[in-house]
Amino acid sequence: MISTLSVVGAFSLVIFVHEFGHFYIGKKCGIGVKEFSIGFGPKIIWFQDRSGVIWKLCAIPLGGFVKFAGDADPGSMRKIPNKEDSSAKQFYNASIKARALTVLAGPFTNIIFSILVFSILVYFSGIINDQPVIGDVKTTPDQNLNIKKGDVILTVNGVPTNSFSDILLQYGEKSAGEGFVVQLKRGERNLTVTALNLFPPIVKDIEMLSPSSQAGIEIGDLILRINKTRISSFSEIKAFVQNSSGEPLILDIWRDGIEIQKTLTPQNRPIEMEDGSLRETVRIGIIGGFALEPERITPDIVTSLKWGLFTTWRVIYGSIKGLIEMIKGSISVANLTGPVGIAHAITDVSKNGLVPFFSLVALISTGIAVINLFPLPILDGGHLILLIYEKLSGSAPSEGFMQVFMMFGLALLLSLMLFATYNDLMRIIL
Repeated sequence: MISTLSVVGAFSLVIFVHEFGHFYIGKKCGIGVKEFSIGFGPKIIWFQDRSGVIWKLCAIPLGGFVKFAGDADPGSMRKIPNKEDSSAKQFYNASIKARALTVLAGPFTNIIFSILVFSILVYFSGIINDQPVIGDVKTTPDQNLNIKKGDVILTVNGVPTNSFSDILLQYGEKSAGEGFVVQLKRGERNLTVTALNLFPPIVKDIEMLSPSSQAGIEIGDLILRINKTRISSFSEIKAFVQNSSGEPLILDIWRDGIEIQKTLTPQNRPIEMEDGSLRETVRIGIIGGFALEPERITPDIVTSLKWGLFTTWRVIYGSIKGLIEMIKGSISVANLTGPVGIAHAITDVSKNGLVPFFSLVALISTGIAVINLFPLPILDGGHLILLIYEKLSGSAPSEGFMQVFMMFGLALLLSLMLFATYNDLMRIIL
């Protein structure tokens, strides 16, 4: 029930934000509104407000629409046939500028929403303080570090640490079999602590729709063995994955004091390289955790908004970059995800709390904005193309052209959705 509500809630929220952008700016531009719908198909709940707008929630929450005065359909691309009306409230009697602003308002509102959500999340979650101050410590069955939250790391293996990044650098300098000697300050005392490994195979994060996600791996899991071979560091996992030859891996995991076993099969998955390019490598979709977590500090509002803006931009850039790489053939089109895959991802992240859930909602909102700006019929980008044509030619396209244009766009989008759904189902089945 929680998973179902999470999926419906996430889709409905993102759709509402998008359509409310169209609705609000359209009304501000003097355009009349007839209906505001979340979903398609039979009405579940509906009411009519004082201005005459019908608000409704429909059975299929995979989209939504605002039907403006004068529209023959919710796509806002065709006039009501054989009905002339000089009223300025009719969508097609509004100026091109008013219509363009109304069309752009949907994707723009999605982007603003994403920036705000990411900003709020980073404000309450905090940002990493690069000072060598410990924020959390991960213990393992074979190593109980005598390091506590609030400790200040002075040196690692005799090398002074002026920042938390300096602690991470010492891991790269470590020789095989060599442990760590950590000098720290706790209150007024200076202590020396030894550690075998500061990078145990702890799962810090899980990629959506990855083999690990599908196998039920959870954040905080400690991987003890792979194919019955004991491992002690996260780097050993990579070697097993790369040498798997596509064969399943059996993972023995320590979770909440008990051992459990999971089986998963590595897959080719895209990853961003240091030069910004995307490349497919064999992976299982987990990100390693450091035994010592840095302290987090609460940023000010301006810093939070900067993080929200930066994160949203990274999502936009990554989405466009991924599509370009698919077209070029650098990564497989099998990575294209549709509604089923998104619903599966929402179900996964909803288990990990509100922060991952709303992070995904913001990511989906940004993705909806990017997709809707594509110059395809029945999308907002297609509307803008028609408005540009009308501005340049001085007249709107003919009714016959509009019908063909809409049918072509609908067929193309349905084909893409079916292909993406096929990919989603293959990921789940296999």
